[in-house]
Amino acid sequence: MTNEVEGPEKQLAKRVGAIIAGRRKATGLTQAQLAEQMGIEKETISRIETGVISPTLSRLAQLANILDCEMTDLLRIRTPEIEDHALSLAGRMGDLSDSERELIVGVLSRVAVALKKFPPKERKIVEKFLSDVIQPKQ
Repeated sequence: MTNEVEGPEKQLAKRVGAIIAGRRKATGLTQAQLAEQMGIEKETISRIETGVISPTLSRLAQLANILDCEMTDLLRIRTPEIEDHALSLAGRMGDLSDSERELIVGVLSRVAVALKKFPPKERKIVEKFLSDVIQPKQ
């Protein structure tokens, strides 16, 4: 069962739908394939992804299971740029072991937290240092 979306919830439904669409595309599924796995019509997937209707919690759980993510991942509103970076990073880590991926995520999380503590001017210095360390000039 889905809920027709109206009023201020419409924008939120569109953003959640866009996240679902992005996840679906990243897994290589078509709307028809996803709909078949869920036992619903392709049109329903289209309406969810465009924000015309809002998925119920049970549908969100089903989507998360099929799209191999947590339900909360489908509700996290991010900017497109952040989403693009995350998908790019995920693609680059695809051939790594679980422990290697965990190491990279841990390091990046610590770097992000540390960068937030610096004032903008010092942040630029740290960014340059990290860039030089990771991509040394030849």
